[in-house]
Amino acid sequence: MRGQAGPIVGGLSASSVGVLVVDGGRHQCSATVVASKSRRLLATAAHCVWLDGGWRVDGATFIPGYAAGEEPHGRWAVDTAYVPPAWQDTNSPIEDVAADTDFAFVSLLPRDGVLPEQTLGAQGIRWSTPDTVQVAALGYPSLGSYDGQSLRGCTGNAAIEPFARATAPTPGEVLALECDMTEGASGGPWLTGPDAATGRGQVVGVVSGGDDTALVSPRFGPVARGVYDAADSASQITTPPTPATPDARTAQIAPRGGSR
Repeated sequence: MRGQAGPIVGGLSASSVGVLVVDGGRHQCSATVVASKSRRLLATAAHCVWLDGGWRVDGATFIPGYAAGEEPHGRWAVDTAYVPPAWQDTNSPIEDVAADTDFAFVSLLPRDGVLPEQTLGAQGIRWSTPDTVQVAALGYPSLGSYDGQSLRGCTGNAAIEPFARATAPTPGEVLALECDMTEGASGGPWLTGPDAATGRGQVVGVVSGGDDTALVSPRFGPVARGVYDAADSASQITTPPTPATPDARTAQIAPRGGSR
């Protein structure tokens, strides 16, 4: 039904989209594998990995294709995460909502020498959208009528809306979609063609927040591309002698190896 999240079963989403467990297992978000040269990147929401002045990636894991307790593709450990510097400039999405910068790219560790994308596949990604675009927003909502045990999705026309906040001199832009998904869906992909309704397409944003009638997503553009490029470049080095420090104007990086 319009605005309600129905089940998504099978297809590429069954392996590329999953649950992101963060903050020592105390919180659950959603994430998806996105195509990259490093073949080990996820797209998710920034508030899933950095919130209230600190990183939440210690011991974080990704469970692709999670369904009612089943983990068909096992668990993949998080290596590190990258967020826009503007996201860290705000206290939290509770005190100063920053949905236009609420995106992150997370690198996963290989497992038995295999890179995530080799096993799970990957969604495409794109850095521009028209003012109105047909999308499918996917995630694992866990409140209200949802229990976080299955992948759900809303389809419809997403429209660009201005997004203002007190700390920004000019408004940003977000995508807005009629959808009732709740907490737990944060970080889930917003897909557009070629077959987004069945869970295969190009990621143009991620679930940031909303209410019981609408969701919003940051609009991927040059800033998101810069963070993605920084994450992908660093993630192609699987065993760096010292964790690389990205340009502070482009991306902020979480500590590697599960330590703060």
